[in-house]
Amino acid sequence: MSLAIEIFSNLQSERTCTLKSLAVSLNVDLTTLENELDRINNDITFIERYSDGTVALGQVSDVLCLGKIRSNLGLAADRFKFELVPETGSTNDDLLNRIRSGAAQDGAVRISEIQTAGRGTKGRVWLSIPGGSLTFSILRTIPANNVEKGMASIPLVVGLVIARSLNKCAEVTCRLKWPNDVVANGGKLAGVLMESVLVNGVYHLVIGIGINICLPQALIDEVDQPVVDIYRLGSVIDRNLILGKLIEELDFTLERYLIEGFGYFRAEWRELNAYQNQQISFALPDGERCEGEVIDVDENGALVLEVAGKVKRFISGEIQIKLR
Repeated sequence: MSLAIEIFSNLQSERTCTLKSLAVSLNVDLTTLENELDRINNDITFIERYSDGTVALGQVSDVLCLGKIRSNLGLAADRFKFELVPETGSTNDDLLNRIRSGAAQDGAVRISEIQTAGRGTKGRVWLSIPGGSLTFSILRTIPANNVEKGMASIPLVVGLVIARSLNKCAEVTCRLKWPNDVVANGGKLAGVLMESVLVNGVYHLVIGIGINICLPQALIDEVDQPVVDIYRLGSVIDRNLILGKLIEELDFTLERYLIEGFGYFRAEWRELNAYQNQQISFALPDGERCEGEVIDVDENGALVLEVAGKVKRFISGEIQIKLR
């Protein structure tokens, strides 16, 4: 674990501490710690340093406000039940625990400024800082007899909604990486983690969304894949605006999906596919790899590749690199 990650991890748990106590906790000398803080705060103050010798995580973007979020939702505002907390382990886990305890509410939206146990696909974890990202989860309930269109491609549709919303509200150019990553300038900008539980003939879907707003370069350097944020794309975004508009768009789109299926969105998804007609290396769930050209996504959301002259469909796996 790098010193930068150790610093952020420590400040997440301690909130505010003296520079000296932080150095002792990290087993480094003051000069080393101060140099690392200067590196972290190179262009934006991610860690505040006060005259009394204390340090704390800074707030690097606008403060989230339920009133502002609702005002950006329009007519859909009354369909959702918002909760905004300063910190939690994982907003997905919070909603999943409610499902298991019988307290699930359709339309619940759990928003947290900091997630200490947040995760993405393949169990990837990350550190969050105040204002550095937009992380939230939505709970939707769908009767089992109303999912004939299938649920496997819902994450693709959610990714599409995120790309649409960011392209419009943040005025950036986002594309899609199968199955549900939103990318820009070759790096991951946002992602989706969907989990479902079937209880008494009803599917409870928990849709977790994370959008990178403004992250320290020191943390980006530690991620095992290219990452970008709104700030580095040269844009400034009101998180309350994007959250309200995104949920409004997602509400409408999911209703349409349950009627029409993924086929309704297929052409738009293909148009935003960052790897369309590109040669890629593809990692299969069993650890094997293959190389091929991205031909399409089919009507069920499966990735269609041409591998060694044969057309193959994949419902799971990961695009790792573009070969040319």
